[in-house]
Amino acid sequence: MSQRLIIHQFGPIADINIDVKDILVFIGSQASGKSTVSKAIFFFKSLRDDLYRYYLDCYNQNRFDNSISNFGKLAKQKFIKIYGSIQQSPNMRLEYKYRHGIDIYIYPSQDNLLINIEFSEDFINKFKKIMDEFEDLYDELHPNPYIFPSSREISMIKLREAALFKYIGTELNWLFFDDRDIVFLPAGRSLITTLSQQRYNIDMGDESLSNGELDSDSLTKLDYLMQNFITRIDQSKPIFEQGLDKLIEQHISDSDSSAIQTINLAQNLVNLILRGSYSSFNGIERIAFADGKSTLINFASSGQQEVVWILLLIILLILNNRKVFLVVEEPEAHLFPVAQKQIIDLIALLANQNDNQILLTTHSPYILSSFNNLLYAQKISIDKAKEVATVVDPHLWINPDRLDAYILEDGTARTIVDREIGLIESAEIDRASNIIVDTFNQLFDLED
Repeated sequence: MSQRLIIHQFGPIADINIDVKDILVFIGSQASGKSTVSKAIFFFKSLRDDLYRYYLDCYNQNRFDNSISNFGKLAKQKFIKIYGSIQQSPNMRLEYKYRHGIDIYIYPSQDNLLINIEFSEDFINKFKKIMDEFEDLYDELHPNPYIFPSSREISMIKLREAALFKYIGTELNWLFFDDRDIVFLPAGRSLITTLSQQRYNIDMGDESLSNGELDSDSLTKLDYLMQNFITRIDQSKPIFEQGLDKLIEQHISDSDSSAIQTINLAQNLVNLILRGSYSSFNGIERIAFADGKSTLINFASSGQQEVVWILLLIILLILNNRKVFLVVEEPEAHLFPVAQKQIIDLIALLANQNDNQILLTTHSPYILSSFNNLLYAQKISIDKAKEVATVVDPHLWINPDRLDAYILEDGTARTIVDREIGLIESAEIDRASNIIVDTFNQLFDLED
């Protein structure tokens, strides 16, 4: 069962209605709506984690409210943080279908300054049921607030609470029909990689850097998704103090043979794309090269700066065998075509590890061609698996039933996958080059 996203008259999108498959690729010109769609899917999926935190806050504050309106207010605030003003979309409507009967709707308020969020009846009923269970347990474990429990009773309370929290997580996974972690890697990554190393002030509207890090005021000037990205980077940097290769070596020693194959393939792809070895010490990021030289990350190539944290976060997910929904905007940015092919190989490896879910936005026909190779490998492997494996590693083959690709143009999304052959249509891949060739042919005819 696929989830479904519907968007009507929001930003550059006029009308789209798409199934959210395991691997989604969106291509289109600038301002065609790729980010609008990817952010919408991220928003709706990420509400699961927001709701979990909301329940915990209610429990910790002993403030239980069966009405979903307070959570709806938090969701509204998040939507505005992601998209900003909605005043230019007075007829907007967004709808996300998680599973049968579980839906969320978004539409403007009457004054068109804010939004309304509406939850389906089944969603609300489940919300109330979970809230009641939280409140019942709290009342059971804290019958008299004036009696301090013994250490044994405290231990019992913590065990019961831990069991309930785990149960709530399972219930929310059912409600949202998803148990994956959610990671969004926005475009413009090289800017953040550069700024994180600077030791001087940068004129970005009074934002400044101290101790080599973006301060809290700077973060408030950045958009919501970029703030989350920076936070994730800062949390991950200490993991790489001994370098990426050492980190991988430690994981391999504790892994089985199947996992080792995946890890080795991931490491090889990362080395090919990054063309160096990454490390971070005291927050200072470096890339070391084979000749023994190294450079601070802000003096590395623009391609290395753009891609480094895509590579590092993906390999962390692979090393930890995490289930994930990963959004990557423009993975090809500043990369040579061969490296674009290699990063799609790495993303396919992650997608196949735990049936992970991937969403990409791109401008590059090389990205589409790279996916086509992996789809084609899967297709002909039915009869020639051993022969295909000598050309494309089986860990990278993509089942065409898991993937859909769309071109966004004129406010709509049109699939560019030929379902009969299970491949992305070559005419769409070649569209840009055909225009260029046609221009050349016209000039050539004029010369004759």
